[in-house]
Amino acid sequence: MNLKDLKNLREDLIGELEAINQYQKHIEETQNQKIKELLTHILNEEKEHVAEIIKLLKDIDEVQKEKFEKEEA
Repeated sequence: MNLKDLKNLREDLIGELEAINQYQKHIEETQNQKIKELLTHILNEEKEHVAEIIKLLKDIDEVQKEKFEKEEA
């Protein structure tokens, strides 16, 4: 397990979560339907990125994998 890789992945995860919050805020603030539709599409892609990063973290970090499994039980 490369600690630098894990650190980078966690920083990437933070970035994706921040992006989700930003898009959600902008969706709530606009009245323009076209903007809402586009931002919702982007928001959903960001959520997919979060899932992909979490899956990868589970695959390469045994402790993290154990913690996820414990919480899912």
